[in-house]
Amino acid sequence: YSNHRNIATYYGAFIKKSPPGKDDQLWLVMEYCGAGSVTDLVKSTKGQSLKEEWIAYISREILRGLSYLHSNKVIHRDIKGQNVLLTDNAEVKL
Repeated sequence: YSNHRNIATYYGAFIKKSPPGKDDQLWLVMEYCGAGSVTDLVKSTKGQSLKEEWIAYISREILRGLSYLHSNKVIHRDIKGQNVLLTDNAEVKL
């Protein structure tokens, strides 16, 4: 499901083995989104509000990504600011 502009490209996954007594970790390899998350963006405003146009843009792009997933019978199940990523070109990715 990586052929949509609002879905981060998935490259693969691997399991990182942990020492005995600790759980192994599943690591996903995805497209790099250098501007961080929407949560990072909100924190960086330091109490100032985001412009309405920027909020509308992010919301619209999230909905486009969700619409694409739903049309392919995929449910995200964890939409939150930390999981909405931004590229250096201001692209919004789920």
